[in-house]
Amino acid sequence: LIKLDLADNEIVGTIPEELYGLQRLRHLYLNNNKLEGIISPRIDDLNFAEYIYLGQNALTGTFPSNIGTNRPNNWRMMSLYSNKLTGSIPEGMKLRNAYMLDFSRNNFNGTLPSDILEENYSKLRLLYLNNNEFSGTIPPSLMQMRKLKGIFLNDNLLVGGIPDDINEEEKVNLLTIRVQNNNLTSPLPQSVC
Repeated sequence: LIKLDLADNEIVGTIPEELYGLQRLRHLYLNNNKLEGIISPRIDDLNFAEYIYLGQNALTGTFPSNIGTNRPNNWRMMSLYSNKLTGSIPEGMKLRNAYMLDFSRNNFNGTLPSDILEENYSKLRLLYLNNNEFSGTIPPSLMQMRKLKGIFLNDNLLVGGIPDDINEEEKVNLLTIRVQNNNLTSPLPQSVC
């Protein structure tokens, strides 16, 4: 099985453990259902999958911390938006092939990961962390990723300001920074202008 598309149904229950054993799976669409329970650490077994859509369900618990740490994976898009996931985004994930990560509209909290760096996310274009409960400051490393085109941090509890670490080359690629509805107080940095 290479593609499994069960999106936009009324599927209930948990994600079956057997699904993580589908080694040839490239596309997994379970979005917009009524799935509950946790995301198993075995999701990392889907290392050949390219598109994983689990958004708009009722998934709970924390996001597994082992993603991409034991072996490289091929994930290009990971969408977890509009669930009930909690805890922090794990440090140490390596998603070098991902160009879109959507963790928006959950209950994630804690500080933003400081290790979202070029070497761990070298192809990342879009990062959605909006509508959560993240606190603390925006890590400068987020603004230094050369290929990142959009970063969405709006509707969180962030403080401080936009890091003043965007050089001209990197600023050209970063087209959208959304940080409205936070607790930012620092002046707008010159590098953004």
